[in-house]
Amino acid sequence: MGKNIPPALAERQELQRQETINKILHAIQYLMDQGADVGIAELVHLTGLSRSVFAKPHVRAVIDEHFRAYEEAMLEEKKQAEKAASKRDRVKSKDERIKRLIEENDALKEECALLRSRLFLLMQRLQE
Repeated sequence: MGKNIPPALAERQELQRQETINKILHAIQYLMDQGADVGIAELVHLTGLSRSVFAKPHVRAVIDEHFRAYEEAMLEEKKQAEKAASKRDRVKSKDERIKRLIEENDALKEECALLRSRLFLLMQRLQE
């Protein structure tokens, strides 16, 4: 820690830090679950901690890390949604192509049947 303080005091301070961090993390999670904005004012109100607590480096680091992880999760979720949409578009495009090819195939089969009948009639005329 840099300062020469008694171990019992250092332990008590660390315990207080952890309690503060847990209180803040629970408040953030609660606000996010409720769909509410997560800001310092809301956290101050919900936790009962003073505004100055949120400026402390260890608290700021926890909040920053939480939001960084949240933003990364949102970015990943957005990528997955875009990937799913792209996949749906490809499937739709392929389905349309398959439908078009089936229609073409049916038309060619019909044309082939007509040509076979013509050929049959022509062969009969030749045999006469």
